[in-house]
Amino acid sequence: MIEHRFKAILKKYEKEIASKKEVDLIEAFFDDLQKEAGHSLDVKNNLALKNRIYNAVEKKKKTNKIWYWSVAASILLLVSLGFYTSTTHNGFFNAFGNTEMGQIINSTKKGEQTKVTLPDGSLVILNGESYIAYPKQFNDSIREVTLKGQAFFDVSKNPDKPFVIQSGNITTKVLGTSFNIREGDAMVEVIVSTGRVNVVSQTQSVYLNPNQKVTYKNTSNKLYKTDTNAEITNLWWKGDVVLSKIKIQDLASELQKIYDIPFVFKSDVLKSVYLYSFRLSKNEDLSELIERINFITEVKLIKTKNMVEITKK
Repeated sequence: MIEHRFKAILKKYEKEIASKKEVDLIEAFFDDLQKEAGHSLDVKNNLALKNRIYNAVEKKKKTNKIWYWSVAASILLLVSLGFYTSTTHNGFFNAFGNTEMGQIINSTKKGEQTKVTLPDGSLVILNGESYIAYPKQFNDSIREVTLKGQAFFDVSKNPDKPFVIQSGNITTKVLGTSFNIREGDAMVEVIVSTGRVNVVSQTQSVYLNPNQKVTYKNTSNKLYKTDTNAEITNLWWKGDVVLSKIKIQDLASELQKIYDIPFVFKSDVLKSVYLYSFRLSKNEDLSELIERINFITEVKLIKTKNMVEITKK
């Protein structure tokens, strides 16, 4: 269970308004805490924090439940400051030592990518500065994961057990398909490569087929569905893709993410120009790429110090 959900359940437990299922979950956590009582947290480098936690626990020792709550809250504080963590042999971060609450959290640093195989055999390729949370075993009715950042999903087909991804303010539901999700501070995008995907927000529900994408914008709380070339959004993990009939606008949108430089159209008319066959490599020098594009299209890309301008030849 990811941290913010765990905090919410703990707060309900403290106020005695938690459901039976949530109570059982917290009680199980408390039992594990009791068993692990001999485990010392490494807080010696933050003496002030250690003293605050100790004082809070001593003050609230009157009943077992309140004492447990203090310990749990203290551990959550430590988690937020990076003290109560462990690392697997692959170097991924795992909250609660990858064991508490039956949840696993894999994360990546900037510039890293990793492959994660889920309990049902589904493959997730996690991009840099992203994390995915999922249970050790999916239950009998649903396969649910939480994503922060960007990932490519190749979901094992199972009509009897939908695959559900929580990312930002939207939910993506599938049975068996492959697609990209990019979740950021201002928006979430879902781009479908194969199969059919259902994306749901608080007020809308949109179905996507291959080479379609939906964009959720936090400012408007709306889903926007458009056609796209899904293969280009796989470039970050494939490294090399062959694109068939792609709009220069879609190409420019991806290139500015890869090269971290704005692509600016001098005229909106140019956005609908197509490239009908084009090979793209992630590590290609930008100047060489611009030269190739200029040779085969009716537009001209001009690189300046701060941007790439797209004009008509």
